[in-house]
Amino acid sequence: MTPQEAISGLSGTGASVGRPIRLRGAVLAVPSLLVLLLARQVAPRADGFGTHQDLGLPACSVLAETGWPCPTCGLTTSVSAMAHGRFDRALAAHPFGPVVFGAILLLSAAGGTEWVTGRDILGPLKPRLWWAVAAVAGVAAGWMVKLAVGVLNGELPLR
Repeated sequence: MTPQEAISGLSGTGASVGRPIRLRGAVLAVPSLLVLLLARQVAPRADGFGTHQDLGLPACSVLAETGWPCPTCGLTTSVSAMAHGRFDRALAAHPFGPVVFGAILLLSAAGGTEWVTGRDILGPLKPRLWWAVAAVAGVAAGWMVKLAVGVLNGELPLR
């Protein structure tokens, strides 16, 4: 291997190394950045849920029918609140929202770095089943906290 080939491989500019990594980086960075920009564009609702309706999506049918929020009620509001620097409102809307926001932020940064440099940042983090389990557990735990707080402070069920 020549010194030029070694440098090319390290910087990710080699055709065999850089292109797939750059493509993966772009595929991850662009949607992540768009989600962050959209979260910043839409104002988080003060009541802690329903922000997704400002994006043209329907209201939560579980909440409308039962008065109880579904497991994901408040996640859009929470992510939007984080994009506006309102950690307190984000936690109140859905306790797992700041984690989701952080994951999107890290994914956009890592993907962007791969896209620009061609360096393999995300490769060592191979997707595992426990990631999905942790995400579902996080949403469920956030939902349970939201329910408990809502019942204790008299805000749930909605009347």
